[in-house]
Amino acid sequence: MDIGLTEQASARRVSAGRSLFREHLLRFTQWSRRHPRLAWAAAAAAVCLVLFWCYLRQAQTYQLNADPAGQALQAWDMLHGNLLLHGWWLGDVSFYTVELPLNMIIELIVGLRPVEISILAALIYTAVVLLTALLAKGSARGREGVVRALLGGGILLAPSLVLGTRVLMQGPDHLGTAVPILLMLLVLDRAPERWWVPVVVGVLLTLAQVSDVLATFAGAAAVAVVCGVRVFLDSVRRQRPLKSAGYDLSLGLAAVVSIGLAHLVLWGINAVGGFYMRPPKNGLGLAPLSALPGHAGDLGYNLLILFGADFFGQHTVVGVILALLHLTGLALALWGLLIGLSGFFGRAADRVVQVLVASTVIILAAGTFGNYMSKIVGAHEIVTVLPFCAVLAGRLLGGGLVKARLTPLLAVGLACYLGALAYNDTQPVRAPLHADLADWLEAHHLTTGLAPYWESNITSLDSGGRVRLAPLKPGGASANPYESHSAWFDPAVSRANFVVTVSAPPSDAALVTPGDVRARFGPPARTYHFEEYTVMVYDYNLLTRLRVPSVGGF
Repeated sequence: MDIGLTEQASARRVSAGRSLFREHLLRFTQWSRRHPRLAWAAAAAAVCLVLFWCYLRQAQTYQLNADPAGQALQAWDMLHGNLLLHGWWLGDVSFYTVELPLNMIIELIVGLRPVEISILAALIYTAVVLLTALLAKGSARGREGVVRALLGGGILLAPSLVLGTRVLMQGPDHLGTAVPILLMLLVLDRAPERWWVPVVVGVLLTLAQVSDVLATFAGAAAVAVVCGVRVFLDSVRRQRPLKSAGYDLSLGLAAVVSIGLAHLVLWGINAVGGFYMRPPKNGLGLAPLSALPGHAGDLGYNLLILFGADFFGQHTVVGVILALLHLTGLALALWGLLIGLSGFFGRAADRVVQVLVASTVIILAAGTFGNYMSKIVGAHEIVTVLPFCAVLAGRLLGGGLVKARLTPLLAVGLACYLGALAYNDTQPVRAPLHADLADWLEAHHLTTGLAPYWESNITSLDSGGRVRLAPLKPGGASANPYESHSAWFDPAVSRANFVVTVSAPPSDAALVTPGDVRARFGPPARTYHFEEYTVMVYDYNLLTRLRVPSVGGF
């Protein structure tokens, strides 16, 4: 009898719980009907938070390295008053107006910690997905608007686990450049044709180009080309009023002016003592004809990576299945691009679609004929193709899916992509590279030293800035003026009394060897061996024997 009573009580509790849930659901439904805009805002905020958490979790499945660590140290210096980054030698991308300000805000909250890079990557990717969905929706409403937004954002929903995470979620590396460009396109798409729109477009393009030269090709050049084409066709067809042609002319002029303004800003920052940005390593010229077939093959492989369809080299059955699934997203994106190309010179061509098409063609052509294309690494250089083609798919294919009643098929695809994202988030979190080295050095009171590039900035970040390893050029005889501060190598203000080298992997071990260190600095006072590291300690300031190149006036 006691068992029967217990079961009845349990059943009553379950029934009461269900009734309470239905009551709350009914209240929420009634409230959302009375306040539809607030309901949509609440739903959008919930989606943002869930996506951010998922991308943060995925970003932590890949080991951080020295490149994003350099930007974290720069943002930390800016946060402590060095806003112009005086004394800093940067790479060929500054990230000064997009990623570094975001890094400063994150560091203000969490401090100087490796997790800030993953937070930054998750924020940027979440923003790109949401902006892509908004731009893909365009002016469509109702079911078509929802389908267009889900199709555009859905293509980006689940990056591939290994290479996709490496390219898209490892801190500052070109994806953030898409954010101001997508914002600029949203302004073009939603704002009326008023005088202030070209001003806003010019400002956003200038900020994007100060941060990354990729924005010159993916943003400013595309806008200028499209506006030039529209003005020319108007003059030939004489189909639009003079005011509209003047609007396109002002937009094109704003895009051209933004290129000069961005260069002027960068020159001005350096002229007043701010950071020095090195010129592009391979230049902006054309590759030899013999390299074009290889570049085309690498370009195709990198497109597979960007769209999560890189099934080559997958080590698990699940990885192969998910990559093959993502081929659908790549096919839809390319289909959208082809439709956009076919209507590029049409009488009713959409300005935003034209800019997306022109930008994609310019970036793909630069990847094929330029000097930057290589497998995996080259995917960074064409990363804007991912959101831009996703927008094209949403804007140009969404209406057809609704008319053909294929939305259930889209729902199935989104469910599969959500499953892929969930699978990615179940993978183990990986500690940043050299976190063990940072702990060991701090425990042995070795706080300022030298190391090859790949062991330098990331170890400094791992320690929260308590250990500083200044980077050496290959061979160990010179300071490395790349993502580093000139003061780190100045014996008048800094000291370094040890050098760290590694024995693995071979590519890193060959950069600076213990023999190189002895040849430059003499025999050490003490030598420690810890895991794959050799730590050579000296009883004098090594900076007094280190060559420091004269770069950028420092």
